[in-house]
Amino acid sequence: MTRRLPHRFVVVLVAMLAATAMLAAPAAAQTVLLSRDDRGPAVIELQTLLNNQGFNPGPIDGSFGPRTEAAVRSFQTARSLSITGAVDTATWTALGGSTGSGLKAGDRGDRVLELQRLLAAAGHNPGPLDGVFGPKTTAAARAFQQAASLPVTGIVDQTTWDRLAGGVVMLRRGSTGNDVLEVQTRLANLGYPPRGFDGKYGLLTEAAVWAFQQGSGSLPVTGVVDRGTLDALRAADTGAGALLLKRGDRGPAVLELQNRLTRVGFAVGALDGAYGERTATAVARFQATFRLPGDGSFNEVTNRRLIAYEREAERGYAAGYVRGAGAEQWRPLVETVFARWGLDQEVCAIPGNPATCVPSQVEAALSVMWCESNGVPFVVNVTSGVTGLYQHRMTYWTDRVQRVRAQFADFPADASPYNPEHNMMAAALLVWQSRDTLLKRLAAGGTVAGGPHPWSAWNCR
Repeated sequence: MTRRLPHRFVVVLVAMLAATAMLAAPAAAQTVLLSRDDRGPAVIELQTLLNNQGFNPGPIDGSFGPRTEAAVRSFQTARSLSITGAVDTATWTALGGSTGSGLKAGDRGDRVLELQRLLAAAGHNPGPLDGVFGPKTTAAARAFQQAASLPVTGIVDQTTWDRLAGGVVMLRRGSTGNDVLEVQTRLANLGYPPRGFDGKYGLLTEAAVWAFQQGSGSLPVTGVVDRGTLDALRAADTGAGALLLKRGDRGPAVLELQNRLTRVGFAVGALDGAYGERTATAVARFQATFRLPGDGSFNEVTNRRLIAYEREAERGYAAGYVRGAGAEQWRPLVETVFARWGLDQEVCAIPGNPATCVPSQVEAALSVMWCESNGVPFVVNVTSGVTGLYQHRMTYWTDRVQRVRAQFADFPADASPYNPEHNMMAAALLVWQSRDTLLKRLAAGGTVAGGPHPWSAWNCR
């Protein structure tokens, strides 16, 4: 006769078996959302949530480093979650993290503020840094996406953020210390000497960083050292470099060097494959122009800088530059650019009063160009370092680009003084401002002779 167990015992046994099965079965897999070395707005939100709940993640900087990982582990321990240091769906839910797909118009908070800082560092004006995702921030996000060849939506998704966060500013004008000294040393080794190794990030260091970024052909050109720029500096810098060619050398390598120097405006005399005095003089002039170490022998530092300068020179050739054709070859471009600024027509402060009229500036522009560069778009002044068709100092270039962009939103943030159109737009800005001041003075009873002449800022002798 089969003995039946009491009903209450069966119920308890079934419950115990079910609990045992649950313990024996593997836990349902949780999707990892964030982990060590991740970056972006979600990491900023994570750090903010951890901080708000008393788990210190370190700086709220959007970078999932060791302190953030330690804070996640502490939170997971306190909430009886799987202690992995990575943020899975269970951890994120327990923290109260959002499930949105990206930052967008109308959002507010620390993530938006960090986004605005990143956009500003990338050269796209987001308006006030107030943590409010308004129309200007949307426009800046769209401009960045367009420049970065991303879908232009104005919504900052993870891909957009990752591209921006790769450019988090680490050092900029006003920074000091050994990190700045490292940057200065590496710049010099790569042919961009900042004219001082003092650990102070001043105008000259900013100009050297800008030139390195421009010469790289791939970095955002901001004049500030972001993570990508520092990584590029460290990767490219292999030390001062060895001697490559010297006086007395002959052969194809010398001929190649002679052709390279000639193409960028440093004449070597005969292209004969012989490293004589004319070639040594051309190399020495190149070294002096960019303040490089050397005595006319061709070393690795000089070669690195020449490679970058060749990239700049190609901008001029791409724009139609013809060697020896002078300033007149740029007349169509002068007329086009000056028309954008309204500088191609006569303008009178008082209509009908010829004494208050300022003439078209096109002919003056060509005259000044002839005096300053003779139409060579990549010329560099050996004594002052000023650059291009109209001689802009590199230390002022970034500021001028921003001022042009304030008038023309389509002007690129990474504009180059070696690009004929970019150089001319910055020159037109100065002429336009001088003319505007002159017109106001003429309206108030001044004279044309009393100035300022629209070209008064240019020293053309």
